[in-house]
Amino acid sequence: MAEMFPPVPGRIPAQAAEEIGRVPAFDSETSRFLLVDGALVERTGREAVRQWFDLMLRQQPNRVPIYRTESGAAGIGVDRQMIGSKLPSGLIAAEIERNVRETASYCPAVRAIRDFEVTRQGRRCHVAFTAVLYDAETVEVSADV
Repeated sequence: MAEMFPPVPGRIPAQAAEEIGRVPAFDSETSRFLLVDGALVERTGREAVRQWFDLMLRQQPNRVPIYRTESGAAGIGVDRQMIGSKLPSGLIAAEIERNVRETASYCPAVRAIRDFEVTRQGRRCHVAFTAVLYDAETVEVSADV
């Protein structure tokens, strides 16, 4: 059966974005896009990048067809099965960091990730890091995975 969505290439050339676009606002607590009078609320700039990371940290690799990459390439998102396992905390933290750094390469506004921190809280992890944008701004990202 033919795939509905084309595969995302494994190696995407770095594309620096001079301007951060606009995205529909997503409420992470209710897991719904925000609407006002039937129209989508939009986010731009740093808030758009922060939301991009929030949605990325919710995504599990190869779970949603539109986010699938070429075979053999790392999937977009964080593997939650690994987080709930009995693997050593250091290995889990390193894998989450690798997933975030690889997935961040798909966002054209992000130049680098720094100050990465993973704190394990039982069967969950708290992830915090700073995303450095191409326009020299920084975005603090913090989420429970």
